[in-house]
Amino acid sequence: MSEQQLHRESIIIDGLNASWFLSDSVIERIHQGGITAVNATIAAWHNPEDALDMIGQMYAKLDKHAAIAMQARSVADIHAAKAAGKSGFILGFQDTAPLADKLHLLRIYHELGIRIIQLTYNFENRVGFGCQAPEDRGLTPFGRDAITEMNRLGILVDVSHCGIRTTLEAIEVSETPIAITHSNAKSQFDHPRNKTDEALKACAARGGVIGALSFPAMLTPKLPATIEDYAATIDYMVQMVGIDHVGLGPDFMEEMPLEVAQTVLSGLPLDVVTFMQNIPPVQNFSTIAEMPNVTAALLARGYSEADTRKVLGENWLRLYGEVWR
Repeated sequence: MSEQQLHRESIIIDGLNASWFLSDSVIERIHQGGITAVNATIAAWHNPEDALDMIGQMYAKLDKHAAIAMQARSVADIHAAKAAGKSGFILGFQDTAPLADKLHLLRIYHELGIRIIQLTYNFENRVGFGCQAPEDRGLTPFGRDAITEMNRLGILVDVSHCGIRTTLEAIEVSETPIAITHSNAKSQFDHPRNKTDEALKACAARGGVIGALSFPAMLTPKLPATIEDYAATIDYMVQMVGIDHVGLGPDFMEEMPLEVAQTVLSGLPLDVVTFMQNIPPVQNFSTIAEMPNVTAALLARGYSEADTRKVLGENWLRLYGEVWR
């Protein structure tokens, strides 16, 4: 089978995308890349009112692009998107700030289609501690209750930006497998956003999936990064935790407005912000539209068609099926 046919026929899931989905061209590029489903970040630091507003705007945007896009609330929806030649949008949060201090909002968000929630962003919140927090004291009582309720409802717990202790405690507390949707291995590239081998192995041991991150600042110290660097990072984690526990989590931030980008980077040192704003994109994978190049890079690295399909999307699909209600 040719790499083009394999890409065309496979379930391809972007495990984390933080682009500006209210842009028509972003949705079009996701479809152009052959993406079957995408974990679309539509809120993070937002309060409940603003999070609900973003959900409403996303509904309208998906209605506008109904010929190529649809909301995905279930594994069946992802299969339906594939059959219809559309991209399914899984709505997700990259922080628990939209809960405020109201645990019951989780049920409302679930009813609206939120299926993946990251516990913290970079710093401390009501749930726990992020990877940039000066100290990580682990999950709070509210955080433990939030995980329990997410488990009950069928919302996937994501710990990508969590600190080391918060990450390990979340994996232990959760009754269902969790996700590290967009991080790499700290032992391969030492960065605060990357995960320790202990965390990666613990996630996999409980049935979770790690989404390999392509953002150059967390991918390799040798810039500009290339598609081969991304494939090498995927392979590094596959060798560590097994082929069934690694997927894609590129973390594209395409067309993000300046004011949103500034909020994303707030609290970080100025030199880090400047570096991240000016870092060159990954060569041959600078946009989600170039996802076929990832398929080609995995095959070129010697991955079988079956294993390539797992990394491209089948591992995420399995995890969603185990967690979602």
